Amino acid sequence: MDTVQRIWERIESTLERLAPAVAAALPAGASEAQLAAAQQQLGVELPAEVLEFYRRHDGLPGVQVGYSGPVRSLAELVRDALDRADYADDPMDEEEDGEIRRDISWSTGWIPIIQQGNGDVVCVDLDPPVPERRGQIIDWTHEGSTADYLAPSWREFLDDFAAELAEDGRYELFPQGFHWNGNRPLLMRRE
Repeated sequence: MDTVQRIWERIESTLERLAPAVAAALPAGASEAQLAAAQQQLGVELPAEVLEFYRRHDGLPGVQVGYSGPVRSLAELVRDALDRADYADDPMDEEEDGEIRRDISWSTGWIPIIQQGNGDVVCVDLDPPVPERRGQIIDWTHEGSTADYLAPSWREFLDDFAAELAEDGRYELFPQGFHWNGNRPLLMRRE
């Protein structure tokens, strides 16, 4: 499996081919000071592969990642995580399953890296029920405050996305063109 830097190269190359304006608009990477401040505000140590991702580009605006939304900037991620912290540790009547915590409705260890536009988020799970699952990627939904497993790590999640993005015909430009507004993606996955 590729490193995060190699995965970024694949994503950038594909964006340059499919949507040059989106590729040209990718933000610069986050500074070490920004990464440290984000981790301090979140009260967690982010996995190395997440930090490596943000060092290259501070988010992936304008691109729908799979069926989700764009990868957020660090500032957006921190703002949402802090907003959701008020709801952390509300008890749930679910039993642990060894995969994802089911005993609470939200954890401050769930880092909302992708906003899906409806209150649902794709998270890096830093609070799994067992230590070996730390860093897994989960899909949390506001309906029932439940989560589903997506991938064992951010690197593997990105690797899958980069492969899907490169498949001819899997992604297309948003019908209204390059008028990116907030979370509306410009490059969308075909159904």
